[in-house]
Amino acid sequence: MHQQFSVSPEEARRAKWPHEIFLINLIFNHIFVFVATIAVVGSFPLLPALVPVISFFIIAYIIVKAKQVSVSNETWFVKAHWQICARRNRLFILLLSVPCVITVGGLWLSRMLGWAKIPTIALIGGVGLLPFMVALLVLIVLGNESVHLARSGKLPKSFVEQYPDPQKNGT
Repeated sequence: MHQQFSVSPEEARRAKWPHEIFLINLIFNHIFVFVATIAVVGSFPLLPALVPVISFFIIAYIIVKAKQVSVSNETWFVKAHWQICARRNRLFILLLSVPCVITVGGLWLSRMLGWAKIPTIALIGGVGLLPFMVALLVLIVLGNESVHLARSGKLPKSFVEQYPDPQKNGT
């Protein structure tokens, strides 16, 4: 399931860094900051917009840094962990866009059909936000596993088979 590599503690630290940033976005920003801003939305109605702004900058950092690391003289193990994180980050963008489309579409549809506010919010929450929260939980678990793998000097075997270490192949 996982392949073990001999890596230094410094290399392991550099390899787990992208996953830790990703988890900061998922756990701190999309859960804690979101809940805190929703709690004060009556007094500060634009404060929840802070969550997607922070998320955009973290997502952009991970994607840009992964591209930079891929052409740097960094070790293959660290590059691999950046690429795994960037791939999950792109999946997160897709998962994040689904509830946004459902929310905007649901609000538009409810306005067009003249629905009441409470049923609209319940529909949007059940159809859009609940699946997103489940996917968020799965990504958090995968992110935590990746931190552990990086710390342990491991990579998923499927990743190693798909993107083998060029040093070991003689190229």
